[in-house]
Amino acid sequence: METIEIILHHDVLCGWSWLADKRLRALSDELGGLLRIDYRAYPLRMEEMVPTDKEREAEIKALRKVGREKDGKGITAELWRSADPPRTSLPPLVAMEAARIVGGIGGRDRMLAAMRQAALVRGLNVSRDDILIELAERCGLDIGRFGTALRNSGTKRLVTDPWEEACRHGIEATPAVLVGGEWLLTGTRTVEDYRETIERFVEKRCLYVPSRVVH
Repeated sequence: METIEIILHHDVLCGWSWLADKRLRALSDELGGLLRIDYRAYPLRMEEMVPTDKEREAEIKALRKVGREKDGKGITAELWRSADPPRTSLPPLVAMEAARIVGGIGGRDRMLAAMRQAALVRGLNVSRDDILIELAERCGLDIGRFGTALRNSGTKRLVTDPWEEACRHGIEATPAVLVGGEWLLTGTRTVEDYRETIERFVEKRCLYVPSRVVH
């Protein structure tokens, strides 16, 4: 069976990216391995700056909306109400790449899940190295190797290079989903929207897919 590559441009601190990921994973399970999902970093706060009151309020409002979604239950805005809000969203994205270097795809996925839970449910500032190290340890990663990878400039480029490429291709926000390297969906969509797009992509590209998968 042929597979379709799905690229999710995301930010760890973006609640809508988390929902898009959940919905794409649910659809992947439904379609029995048709989709091959991967991530591309798109830091929404690249430079390190203290967020303004207006920026914090915008983040709080966005996460409140995410939390009202059926699959957003448990997501809170405490991260942006705290006395220690993130100054940049770059470190958790670099931490994802460091986790992949140390622990492979499994390590990356465990670290991503841990950071999302810490930031968007518990309200912890996952842009801090001490919190990232603690989460990596809980994920079973080798802390020495993880710390080295986290501080390596080459690991940072694994985040900044895809971000620059995405900007060149007109991506301006997260989530943005690229289907088969050709079709771009911006913003969070429903599972039904993602399914319909993939069905049309399969039809247009005359891909071979077992009849039980796409229907």
